[in-house]
Amino acid sequence: MKPCDEVTERVALGDPIAELAEHVATCERCQRLTALPAELAAVPHEAPPSIGFTARMTVGAQHVLAARRRRRVIGSVAAATAVAAGAVFVVTRSPDQPAAQQPAAQDLAKQDEPAQPDDLKALVKLARYDRASHTSANWSHITKPLAPYKALVKGVKP
Repeated sequence: MKPCDEVTERVALGDPIAELAEHVATCERCQRLTALPAELAAVPHEAPPSIGFTARMTVGAQHVLAARRRRRVIGSVAAATAVAAGAVFVVTRSPDQPAAQQPAAQDLAKQDEPAQPDDLKALVKLARYDRASHTSANWSHITKPLAPYKALVKGVKP
């Protein structure tokens, strides 16, 4: 084994170089190798964290988690509101007639109707008879209290 290899091995293991000191004094490569641990020890190290570092980091992490949670809650509320608005729109809108049926119904209405003023035509068009024609009240409850008034109007006593 060469003396340089032995010096490398002893430096790596941290053993003393007692009997190889003569070789180290004459070999430039071995001199640089034996000076390396001292140079590494002289390199400045970063200062350890100051007092309270862990507490500050924990508070910062909790702040970030709380902010994420707030954003998540706000996003969920916004999404739920949008879904509810969409549901209200879908439930409350009236179904329109299919486009294929509209022209035929308009053509039939034009053939049967006499000539009318433009304002009346616009009102009829806006009325949408099919949507407004459903019964919305129980007429038996409405006409019952009106019975005495009918008799009075006809001139007959009840």
